[in-house]
Amino acid sequence: MTSRREFIAGASGIAAGAGLVAAQVTPASAQTAGTKSKLDEVRERGKVIVGVTSEAPPFGFIDEKGELVGFDIDIAKLIAKSIFGDETKIELFKQGFASRWPNTQNGTIDFGIMVTTIYPDRALQVGFTRPYIDSGIVLVVRKDSPIQSIADLNKPEFTVAHLTAPVQEERGKRFYPDAKFLTFDSVSAQFNAVKLGRATACQLDAPVALYYMRDNPEFRILNEWLTDVTGNGIFLRQDDFKWWLFLDTVVAEMLGGSRYSAYKEIYVKWFGVEPRHARMSQSGR
Repeated sequence: MTSRREFIAGASGIAAGAGLVAAQVTPASAQTAGTKSKLDEVRERGKVIVGVTSEAPPFGFIDEKGELVGFDIDIAKLIAKSIFGDETKIELFKQGFASRWPNTQNGTIDFGIMVTTIYPDRALQVGFTRPYIDSGIVLVVRKDSPIQSIADLNKPEFTVAHLTAPVQEERGKRFYPDAKFLTFDSVSAQFNAVKLGRATACQLDAPVALYYMRDNPEFRILNEWLTDVTGNGIFLRQDDFKWWLFLDTVVAEMLGGSRYSAYKEIYVKWFGVEPRHARMSQSGR
């Protein structure tokens, strides 16, 4: 595992996330006196309603059996189990990315978990827990590729596979303007372009890269990343401190406490490697 990949679910993300979310949901913004917290509402209802995506593997997608599966789906079930002691007491509400904020604000969902990066402008609309997984944009190449750095890629004889997303093209022009670009409509097509030798490298989110590399060990991630490390957070209404405190506590326990073993099992299932954790007693230090 490279040093950058060790950022995935690492202690740095925990610390950064804790600092960020502390400014988003504080006791000063707790639910109005007399209103019921979602935590109480969910427990009385007997199930939790969670907003998810079915269009972003490996976080949420429909498998060959027609079932909704993914890393985020399993994490949502782990949270349901933390509330009720039963992971089946959950309703997975499939929604588009454009509707995730309105559905959170109007109470259609109790919380959302759908590969959502924490950004300050988003924190103006919803509250976030600390990150439950780290991310960031990486370059994937074959293990036998001569490419060792981003600068190595900046030559006309190399080709990089991009998604049809303006942000990927902008990064390409900024980091390796002399290379050629190929664009695709899906991440799987990007990855296959490298696999089949049509491209030298491809831009991917770090967890997505790990997902594809799980069954393709002939690939590697460059140590240099194209972006800073970012964090995916669970989102909820901003005015419910009790509910936020519960969810954030569960996330903290997943990353290095009583729920760590279950979290690690889910992480290995989808990404093929163990997350790094910060508990000294678990690391043997």
